[in-house]
Amino acid sequence: MRPIIPILILLISFISLAQEEFKNQFEVFSFHHKKLGLVEFCTYKSSLEKKKPILLFIHGSGNEPTFSYHEDVKKYAWKAFKEVEKYKDQFHVLFINKPGIPLFDNIVKDSITFNTSYPLNKTYEENYNLTWRVKAASLIIKKAKKHLNTDASKILVIGHSQGGQVAAKLAVLNKKITHLAMLNSNSLGHFYDYILQERVQAFVGEHTFEQSQNNIDYYFNTFKDIFSNPLRTDKKWKNETYYRWADFATDIPLENMLKLKIPIYVIASGKDLWNSNIMNTDYVQLAFLRKRKTNLSYKVYANANHFLEDEIIEDGNLKKINLKPEVLENIIQWTNEHSKQ
Repeated sequence: MRPIIPILILLISFISLAQEEFKNQFEVFSFHHKKLGLVEFCTYKSSLEKKKPILLFIHGSGNEPTFSYHEDVKKYAWKAFKEVEKYKDQFHVLFINKPGIPLFDNIVKDSITFNTSYPLNKTYEENYNLTWRVKAASLIIKKAKKHLNTDASKILVIGHSQGGQVAAKLAVLNKKITHLAMLNSNSLGHFYDYILQERVQAFVGEHTFEQSQNNIDYYFNTFKDIFSNPLRTDKKWKNETYYRWADFATDIPLENMLKLKIPIYVIASGKDLWNSNIMNTDYVQLAFLRKRKTNLSYKVYANANHFLEDEIIEDGNLKKINLKPEVLENIIQWTNEHSKQ
């Protein structure tokens, strides 16, 4: 079976500021919740006292801190789109932690492979799932409205990859959210991605059709076992607990999206095959048309990868062009165009 790029891949953007200088840009809020445990969020100190709407950015999966310090290069890596910094004086831009993982911390990097890792802990493994992420995100919106000078008439939530799945359910739970943007998040869940990937590999000749069917049968058996043991944290698949997989897979993003009346902006990448399959994401447009719902805007960047970089071949070499500034600018413009006056 061809190694599938894990859906746990996260976008990493390096920030070339000294460790303390970087952290000092943010105001950090921490609180303990009786069920969620320690929840943290931060926002830029820039124009902190100004009355501004909220922009909550929810990044993808994995067990590393939102802001992870790389000792070898003396820089922070950012598990999000650093380009949102441009809007820090227009919005209170919020970032949130994951269970058992602080917003800021050092990580370990392998000196040969340069792969990064962060120690797994019991709190993370026993709590990390869709439900925790959604409830924690909803709670920080409430806390932000209490502790910051917010314009509650506009609350924009942007989710990338798995963060988009979180954002869709969050918008159903929290009725204060006014705008939802989902970036390379798919509509039918990640389990279906694995099936689509296998079918594609058969049609392009990377697997025989028999090999792909055998692999798909394996996936279905695995999914059956996960759904039969949805609370197990001692059983894992692809280094994640059954508890995590079952909770995310039980909720289908499209079903949550169809419940919403607020404006939704789904952005996808034409070359996203191994993370949030474009063929999975495409179905959202068809579903909204079928239901005669008009609150969806759908945009595909035909040559972009999962991390919203155009991939173009020039003189035989792969060239990547960062589309994130354009994407975020389009989201902000769309938000303004779809706001009540």
